[in-house]
Amino acid sequence: MKKILIIALSMFLFNSVLISSPASAAQNVKISEPTHRLSSGVFIDDQLASKLLPDGEIGSLIYKPYRGVRNWFIDPATIEEIIAMSAGYGVVNGVTPAGQEIAKNWLAQLNRVTRFEKVNVLTYGNPSNYWLKELALDQIEYINLVGKTSLDLSLSRNSLISTLVNEKRQKLSKYELSVFRYAQRQIDLLSTLVDKKELDPVQLRLTQLLNSDIEKSKLNVLIKDFNELITVYRSKIKVTDTKFTITSQKQELPVTVVNDFKSPVNVKLSTRALNGKVKVGAVENIEILGEEKRQVLLPVEVLASGNSSLLLQLTNLDNKPVGYPVNISLNLSVISPIATWITTGAAVLLFIAAMVQSWRRVRRRKNV
Repeated sequence: MKKILIIALSMFLFNSVLISSPASAAQNVKISEPTHRLSSGVFIDDQLASKLLPDGEIGSLIYKPYRGVRNWFIDPATIEEIIAMSAGYGVVNGVTPAGQEIAKNWLAQLNRVTRFEKVNVLTYGNPSNYWLKELALDQIEYINLVGKTSLDLSLSRNSLISTLVNEKRQKLSKYELSVFRYAQRQIDLLSTLVDKKELDPVQLRLTQLLNSDIEKSKLNVLIKDFNELITVYRSKIKVTDTKFTITSQKQELPVTVVNDFKSPVNVKLSTRALNGKVKVGAVENIEILGEEKRQVLLPVEVLASGNSSLLLQLTNLDNKPVGYPVNISLNLSVISPIATWITTGAAVLLFIAAMVQSWRRVRRRKNV
């Protein structure tokens, strides 16, 4: 009886080990690194290269031998930067890059070790979940889908969208928050005009910069660069700055509207005269093809000579401003109707006075 109990207990323990082994052996491995690049693709340092070495912070995650099962949680932004390194890259300070071959070897090793294991995709850039919800709540689902597509293409395999998020909340200054909020407003406005995919470089860059592990000194550089990127995108739809000399009371000014996006856009042109010397008429909705410019005729009426200007602002069809306002200078070299009437009246009076003077002279001669 005792032997039977021992055998039964042994079998139970053995089965328990078999059942619990896979679960207990599973190890979660997260691969995520704050960005080391400017928005142009140029690296601000070469630290990533050393981190990818077999004994480096990221390299050890895939080079170190492991016999169990692993669940991978991978940031697609990190993989994109490593792929960029493997294709050849430059560093801001002019130092000769050292990471091209290191990056190639790392990517090859990653594909080997993850081939038969589960890969989960983290939110692009692994941003602070608190700030992402605060700044771009409505875009999270879209950002996750774009990140999954990026990782699937990078690794040539299907990944799973992860529920794992970055719970760390970093402290952001008022200025940093103002830049992020301003950027998201511009993204939201432009998305009412163009295909959302054209705004991915800006939207995904914002999520990258919300990574809580970015060093403060680096964040200052990255924020400045991001601000410049927003300016570039906001300027893609614009009115060309110019000057006009108007010589007629009523005239149509040829104004050029530019669309540097690939998507066709439909916009309105809001206009306002900055003084009472000129009146400006309305312009119908403007449709501009992708990467094209179009000239529209802006009707104006001059009320007085001198200098004036028009403030022009493009808007979407809901009258929300897009792009930057433009101030167009006007030189009004036109005689107004009142001035014309006064001049004509004076000329008539002079003519009548001359006729009267001539008639008086004739009468004097006759009387003599």
